Amino acid sequence: MAFTVCVGGVLNLTWTISRTTILIYLGIGFLNCIVDFYQNRRSLRNLLDRGRNCFQDKLFILGVFIVFLLILIECTGWVRTHIFERSDDYQGYLVFPQKMIQIGSIGADPFNERRMVALGGQSFLQTLVLTVLETQNLNLIDPGIALVISLGILIGYLRKKHISKYLSIFLLIVFLILPYPKPNISITVTPVALFLSFFVLLDDDNLKLNIFFSKALIIAIIAAAICSLKASLLPTCVLLFFSSYLFYILGSGRQCKTAIYEFIISFLLVFVFLLPWMISMYQSSGTLLYPLLGKGYHGSVYGTYLSPSSELTFLSSIQIIIKLIFWIYFFVFIVLGLLCFLFLPQAVNKRGLIPSLIISVGLGAIAVTLSAGGSSSSFYRYPFPFLYAAIFILLVNACANPEDTNKNKVSASSLLLIAMVTIGMLIGGSGAIGHVNWQRYANLLIGNIRVGLSNRPLVSAQEIEQYIKMQQSIPESATILTRLEKPFLLNFKRNQIFVVDWPGGASPPPGMPFFQGSEVLADYLISKSIKYVVYSYAKEAGFPRKKAIELLKPNVHVWFRTTAKHALDFQDNLIKLSNTRKKIYDDGDIFILDLLKIQSKK
Repeated sequence: MAFTVCVGGVLNLTWTISRTTILIYLGIGFLNCIVDFYQNRRSLRNLLDRGRNCFQDKLFILGVFIVFLLILIECTGWVRTHIFERSDDYQGYLVFPQKMIQIGSIGADPFNERRMVALGGQSFLQTLVLTVLETQNLNLIDPGIALVISLGILIGYLRKKHISKYLSIFLLIVFLILPYPKPNISITVTPVALFLSFFVLLDDDNLKLNIFFSKALIIAIIAAAICSLKASLLPTCVLLFFSSYLFYILGSGRQCKTAIYEFIISFLLVFVFLLPWMISMYQSSGTLLYPLLGKGYHGSVYGTYLSPSSELTFLSSIQIIIKLIFWIYFFVFIVLGLLCFLFLPQAVNKRGLIPSLIISVGLGAIAVTLSAGGSSSSFYRYPFPFLYAAIFILLVNACANPEDTNKNKVSASSLLLIAMVTIGMLIGGSGAIGHVNWQRYANLLIGNIRVGLSNRPLVSAQEIEQYIKMQQSIPESATILTRLEKPFLLNFKRNQIFVVDWPGGASPPPGMPFFQGSEVLADYLISKSIKYVVYSYAKEAGFPRKKAIELLKPNVHVWFRTTAKHALDFQDNLIKLSNTRKKIYDDGDIFILDLLKIQSKK
């Protein structure tokens, strides 16, 4: 998965993503799996033999059945999704993989804020699904396949640490049933798998036996893949990378020089693997890596568009950190981290897994929570991937049996620890945010299965025909700025299309003007060689005035107030421009304006 993301960066930069390219890549991967299975057939036979012995235990069989049942429910529930988020998904996350498939690259989208918060790795992974399936199947890759991969990594780690079979089954069940945030189709579980693999890699004794270039290469691929997925993962990944190498260098003794060489090579390789994605980002949004290497075209650069953390003070930041510390998931992480660090010296290996994990995940969670301004979702949604992975790595280490003795017996202390942690985590899921996430089993997953069986389409044939007819009224190859309800239905190969997700969230210098009137906006767009503007005025692009006004209340988080205020101004200006500019298309739902043609007064 990590290697695929790195390959995607090269294909994206060279504009060579296509169904044919992806099918060839998947075919090569499938053949490689067959060869790998054949070469490891003896190990597989040994594994099956051990499995037969375990399956004589009825309690163990019951546990395995429950694990497989949970996996089946999860994967089946995400095969076909019937609900998508109208802002995040319709305006961004459904658009990007469509662009990749249609034009070979995610391309430029300087007016789209969501284009800035992710280099594009997650969108490329989604094209693997979109190549052979439909838009409604995009969640199959995450959380579906990503959850299975995460489970496989965890099973391997449980075996490595000699965890008893009963305790292993229990931990796997807990891993599968605890709620994870899934407000939109952006990746949630994929980074869990990548962080798990990063942590497990740092704890691999075989790593030190390889030549330092091989070690540097493996670490670099995983780190680059994580960084390319989402900006909220950057702080933790960067901290984990540097802190693990710091502990490795300090603990290498006479091999210090070799450790330093490995660090330098790994750092350079991370840069090389990220460079294709970063060049594409710079061409689109004016920054190589947001926000680490600059804010580029982000709206906060121009003054009126406030960032989520703009109202934070020193006192409010301290209050948010205290609240985060006593949030049950973070609290469990701290307790487990201290237990492993203080009482399990064997867990503090040469690569500094435990201290590196504690430092990177702890500080990373604080960083992303503060950057989101301490909004309610920031405590659970953004830190989830690395916090969840870290908790289970710490749990496994806390229950590890390094002597490989009494495999089928679980010590009283281990049981007590697991029970306390699990109960605490489950209680944490009963809060307002956790309650919403628990509902995915009863509502979203079951709803997805029901709708999937009925084969209900995401959009009607009439809507598709409407968008085709609308776009055909615009000259081919012309540049279009869109504020539509479902821009992912557009033909991105026919025209250069800029999608406005959150008006003001991103725009080329000197920044899209707001609160200055419609004519100033028109002049700005014309200066950027944009002649045609498309607007779903009847449905207000899925962001109605009534909803926006609710978000303008003083008690609402600053970021929501900012987006609502700018969206209202932008949409009002488009309506005003429709009275002064010629409409080349209007079907009562969508209109297209030619900004260069003044409408004659009747």
